[in-house]
Amino acid sequence: MALPKQSDLYRPILEIAADSRVSLSPKQFLGQLTIRLALTEDDLQDMVPSGAKTRVETRIYWAITNLIKAGLLHRPKPGHLQITLEGKQFLNGHKGSIRESELKQLWAESSADSEAAEVAADPDDITPEEQLDRSYKLQQEQLTEEILDSLKGVPPGRFERLVVGLLGKMGYGYGQVTGQSGDQGIDGILSQNTLGLERVYVQAKRYGSNSVGEPEIRNFAGSLDGQGAVKGVFITTSTFSDSARQKARDISFGSKSIRLIDGRELAQMMIKHSVGVFTTITYEVKKLDTNYFAEV
Repeated sequence: MALPKQSDLYRPILEIAADSRVSLSPKQFLGQLTIRLALTEDDLQDMVPSGAKTRVETRIYWAITNLIKAGLLHRPKPGHLQITLEGKQFLNGHKGSIRESELKQLWAESSADSEAAEVAADPDDITPEEQLDRSYKLQQEQLTEEILDSLKGVPPGRFERLVVGLLGKMGYGYGQVTGQSGDQGIDGILSQNTLGLERVYVQAKRYGSNSVGEPEIRNFAGSLDGQGAVKGVFITTSTFSDSARQKARDISFGSKSIRLIDGRELAQMMIKHSVGVFTTITYEVKKLDTNYFAEV
């Protein structure tokens, strides 16, 4: 049997998820798909050009990504996937193979993001350069989600070390983790000059779906006062409520400055500064130099 296309995997993946009473890892999906689709050893060993993964692993990865974007699968915990209620309803009411255009339409309908609507557009309507740019953005979006998913499974102490290290790499200066009993809500301190006279105080909260509210920002501001500090960074893997953001703005109008970094911005900073990620392949895109040929 020929290696299945990405679109050939949508229904089998949804059916496997629907049949399971527990969440499954991508590796477990691969094991069940190997049996269901009668994949050969050659199929399982066929590598993508970058050599980072096999073709079948890559196709399963992107099939799962599109199913998540369409709201048919979700991650109940880091590294595991489960069918949603919408996924069960879709599967029960749908016959035959699932087309990618159907998933992209579901994604566009469920998202207010204009980027989702663009991705759902007819690929024949865009240039190769636009396709490349769109694919890159989609890959970066998926990587952001994966980083967030992984961060939520990191132990609190490790998370504190991670964010202090990231801020140091971003140029905030040398940092140390202070998270322990009696730390007065301060998880890290960064020195912005060699004498340690200019300091930035950090609070890092590894939350799941709970949003950081105004009381947490007010308490953090009180911790800064206790340290005689004027600069603070509050980082979370979740989000900040509108009242929390307004509180930070109000405080920053005074003698102190508080910078808020939510989960998505944290993940994007990690990508930008190569923390917890690595480059698998680089493409160099070239264009014709018409001036060169005009001068020949």
